[in-house]
Amino acid sequence: MNTEGPVIKIKKGVFTARGQRVVAAADAAAFYEVTTHALLCAVGRNPRKFTRQFMFRLTAREQAAVSALRSLKRPPLVFTETGVSMLSSVLKSGKAARINVEIVREVVRAMKSLGLSAWDMLR
Repeated sequence: MNTEGPVIKIKKGVFTARGQRVVAAADAAAFYEVTTHALLCAVGRNPRKFTRQFMFRLTAREQAAVSALRSLKRPPLVFTETGVSMLSSVLKSGKAARINVEIVREVVRAMKSLGLSAWDMLR
């Protein structure tokens, strides 16, 4: 599997790597108002929730393409959009809880618009 490709900055903290929009762990932690250490611990406690589709470690080449990450000793973990959403379910901050509630509400709204019920998922 080719893990390298162009890295394109989209906006502050968000860039594309391997064809996906991603954000570094430190930026995701700042967004959710937790420390990077707390974020990495939460991810470590929930390995089944963070597959390669949700997060991955940049290669050295990819890291070098992002000026804000060049000074780090080790290529950082980055989270895809889905991974950032999943973080809201494992982090213990007020902002994470509020975002998680909004995600659940939006999923239920989308299901209702398709004529489905949340109860249908339990079957």
